[in-house]
Amino acid sequence: MTSAVLALGRTEWKLLSRNKAVLLSATTVPLLLGFALANHIPDGAGPLAWAGALGMQLLAVQGFTVYFTTTATLASRREDRYLKRLRSGEVSDAVVLGGLLLPVVLLGLAQTAVVIAIAFAMGAPTPVNPLPLVLAVLLGTAMFLAAGAATSAWTASSEQAQITTMPWFMVLIGGAVWLSMSAEVAPQMYLVPSSGVMDLARAAMTGASALDVLPALGSLLGWTALLALLSRTWFRWEPRA
Repeated sequence: MTSAVLALGRTEWKLLSRNKAVLLSATTVPLLLGFALANHIPDGAGPLAWAGALGMQLLAVQGFTVYFTTTATLASRREDRYLKRLRSGEVSDAVVLGGLLLPVVLLGLAQTAVVIAIAFAMGAPTPVNPLPLVLAVLLGTAMFLAAGAATSAWTASSEQAQITTMPWFMVLIGGAVWLSMSAEVAPQMYLVPSSGVMDLARAAMTGASALDVLPALGSLLGWTALLALLSRTWFRWEPRA
């Protein structure tokens, strides 16, 4: 991580903290949802019930803290020509984007640690195999970053992000509910972007084998690659006309 990325990250955090609406969506909403989801699980519930709650907690953080904030941040910085000014300097495009998104990533990881701690404090059993849970956090964060960068191309302002992010949220919620109501994961479920995170959370809590998690990994990697390609194709550095 270069000094330029860190410097841009510190500046971006100051700018982000001034936007109360975005900061509220990135912090308070995921924590409230995380508490509500954990509180909904009855006493004595088994690993499968907690796996569903934990998967939804991760999606709440990745959806609001990572996806929504990435969309709003990049759209806002583009429209006020901040992206254009940064790009005209000596640093590369990758450094610019890395610096702008560094606070989003760190905030998302911190929020994830908090909601997982909430789940354990409220009775969730210790994961049989923590590795799938770690993969759900890291790969899910990457997927939502790419989704936010792609969505920002169609977003004229941070306020409009509340509208342009809704289709992705609806897909995520529908997919998460679909998986949580199913005893087994059908192959077609992996076509939904939220399936990978939900299934990896289930694998962590039940101790599924390495072979069993391959479809979930393939789903997350496939969606991340597709969204990265879309963001590379659609991404705008100049303000929208």
